[in-house]
Amino acid sequence: MEEILISIVNNMEKRIIFVDEFHIIKYLNNSAKEHYKKKGLCNLVGRSIFEFHKPETNEKIKNAVKTLDEDNSINKVTIDSATMYAVRVNNKFCGYYEMF
Repeated sequence: MEEILISIVNNMEKRIIFVDEFHIIKYLNNSAKEHYKKKGLCNLVGRSIFEFHKPETNEKIKNAVKTLDEDNSINKVTIDSATMYAVRVNNKFCGYYEMF
């Protein structure tokens, strides 16, 4: 089943990026990889999301993640034009994803 889900997400036209609770990029679907490759950015997995944003945006990300981590009733937070969706396993926050 896991292979099927990965295949579905990889073939979506929307770009999806998953970032863990420590702000490390863990996964990009094929659309996201192509998008960033065109911008000259490759090998993003394992890198901090903060490497790619302005300091003021990084603060917004930190605050949004804190909200998602501390309040299980909140499943998404929008900052500027991006929406971050919480990923929880057994009610434990383990990261977030963006879909654009």
